[in-house]
Amino acid sequence: NTARLVTSFYRKECKMQLARFFVAIMLFFFISAQAVATDWTPPDNPDLLQILHEARLDMQAKRYESALEKHIWFHENAEQIDESISAVRTSFALYDWVRLGQEYPPTMDELLQVRGGLITKLINEEYDRNAFRDLVSINAVLNEDSKTTEIFKLLDSEQPEAANRAFNFAQPALIKDKEYELYVKYVNPQHDFLRMKHSFESGMLSANNSDSNTSRSDFYINSFRNKAATLVAVLVVNDRGVEAAEISTLAKEVLDDPQFHEELEDALAGTVPVPWP
Repeated sequence: NTARLVTSFYRKECKMQLARFFVAIMLFFFISAQAVATDWTPPDNPDLLQILHEARLDMQAKRYESALEKHIWFHENAEQIDESISAVRTSFALYDWVRLGQEYPPTMDELLQVRGGLITKLINEEYDRNAFRDLVSINAVLNEDSKTTEIFKLLDSEQPEAANRAFNFAQPALIKDKEYELYVKYVNPQHDFLRMKHSFESGMLSANNSDSNTSRSDFYINSFRNKAATLVAVLVVNDRGVEAAEISTLAKEVLDDPQFHEELEDALAGTVPVPWP
């Protein structure tokens, strides 16, 4: 009886394994059929946003290879065609690329290869602003900001001038990783505050002259609040309380808002805000 039970068990197990094997084979051929290379070529006068939209439609229709080709082309060419597309290229387009990678793994492999090339370039060649910006953007959409911190630390130790130029892009990652001592090394409190004040005031002026002024003004207000509070808090945790108090006073004069003033008080107590957005 025992032998019969064991034999029956193994027969059932073999059937189950065989069934899983056939399902896997069928799934492989289904994905392969859906992801056949399309030899897609861009039109002579490409509509960049339309191409990005088509890539989304391709993903929904499981035309994965076609979607991947469009993402690669968009990433490599969009900014050369229209510089104003830069923010889309380093945000929405990359998020779409990652979503595609969740369904079609070769897509993620391509994105990681792009990142690897950027790292190699930054380490072995002269500092390139756009390369570091792209690296930061890719790390952000992959939720791997610590890799930005790693490369920035390398620049800090071997190419301090390049690190100084890269600091603006690296700031959110350094704050997330609580690298406050390294962060403050590249801070010039008065100069940095005047720059964020100018950016806020010119942004608000632009927003007030825009049809969508509410959303744009909210963006500039929130950005200024976060940057000012971060500067104050980082100075405090690095024992530069006098400078922090001076920046806090100046910031309150720029934006008279009770909630912002509370955020500055928290910053003066050493609470570093989460990077925004």
